[in-house]
Amino acid sequence: MNSSFSLDKGENSKIEIKIPKRFQPSKMVFNFSFITGDKKYGVKNRGFNQRVQKKFMDKLVFLSSIDFDVVLGLPKEEGLEAINAENVHFRVNSDFKLSGRHQDCLNDFWFFRLNQLGRVIGKIFDKTFYILCIDTTFDAYEHGS
Repeated sequence: MNSSFSLDKGENSKIEIKIPKRFQPSKMVFNFSFITGDKKYGVKNRGFNQRVQKKFMDKLVFLSSIDFDVVLGLPKEEGLEAINAENVHFRVNSDFKLSGRHQDCLNDFWFFRLNQLGRVIGKIFDKTFYILCIDTTFDAYEHGS
């Protein structure tokens, strides 16, 4: 059973959006809409080379193919780890803040590792990981001592 609504685009043109009632996603999804404008930490930085891109895609496929609860239970080398916002040193996309999404996300920033090639940093709401930064220089946050 679906719930649906329509968006009126004028001149008898409508878009119908169906929202499933029984389907509850159990897997993580990734949103690329709010990657930082910092050239050093975006997809156009020199460090985001073909090798890193392959590892990035492999990791996205892996994390999105298992249940979110399982992802949270993985060792930090394979899954996710939290970082306190005070330890983050990149500029968060202003559209992300203006949208209010950051207020509904889990506390802290979260990241996953691309082995020794980099880290992907973001915020999580429900099962959506908003990718905010791709750190291939290991300086977007304090790693601790």
